[in-house]
Amino acid sequence: MTPTTSPKPSAGVYAALPWGRTWYQAAGPESGLPVVLIHGFSVPSCVWDGTFEHLAQVGFRVLRYDLYGRGRSARPADCLYDLPCYLAQLAALLEEVGWANRPLSVVGLSMGGPIAAAFAADNPDRLRALALIDPVVAGVPLNWKQRLLTVPLLGEMLLRWLGPRVLVQGIRADFHRQEHLPSRLLRGYRSLMDSGFFRALHRTMRHGMLGDQRPVFAALGRTAVPVLAVWGKEDATVPVAQAEILRQLVPQARIEIIPEAGHVPHWEQPEPVHTLLSHFLAP
Repeated sequence: MTPTTSPKPSAGVYAALPWGRTWYQAAGPESGLPVVLIHGFSVPSCVWDGTFEHLAQVGFRVLRYDLYGRGRSARPADCLYDLPCYLAQLAALLEEVGWANRPLSVVGLSMGGPIAAAFAADNPDRLRALALIDPVVAGVPLNWKQRLLTVPLLGEMLLRWLGPRVLVQGIRADFHRQEHLPSRLLRGYRSLMDSGFFRALHRTMRHGMLGDQRPVFAALGRTAVPVLAVWGKEDATVPVAQAEILRQLVPQARIEIIPEAGHVPHWEQPEPVHTLLSHFLAP
């Protein structure tokens, strides 16, 4: 697709969904092909800043949103923060914005990868294309300290006490080179941490969202949905070795390894990653 003059993105609005309101933002021409961006475990939709702007600029109609428990979305107490919860949120949001029956593309980052893959496996006739960036496939390797965070009650208490420091260390580790980490991303991230956020992260870990997702990707591999997987070669969060596991589970996947990039290659190497995405998602 070629660059276009597109409407400025909305400042973000709220959709009233069954488990609580969801913050989302749309940009790009109304006539553009719809693309949904799904973020990962803890950093909300601001992790898509450059990608969101690029895809809108080249003519896609792009929607990004905050998962329950993150960013400006609700922190529902009755949500398990498991895969069914996130799939229900996505389905309800698409209904709200009028995309329930439109063919669309989905891009999932990290934990957003299995959410996007499960949605594609459940709705193969609606998916034009699926792009994955460093998706969780065989699970995120956790050290003993991180495993403590999954223990009922104790894990949530530890997150509330140590969470800001631990999570900021985690986002730093997502970058291969620290000079690529923008201060605005850290500021925005810290500002949205509260008790409901830490409860959501704890339940997310307890209910397996950072665990083995191979059954989800095996189901995707039984569809004909076109798949692009982009991996930072130096990813220390979801090691690039998982790309080979993905290849075995999803035979139709095209895999691209990005040098000099960690877990968020769209931040560290935006030009090659955005070029790959815009070409792959184009008709």
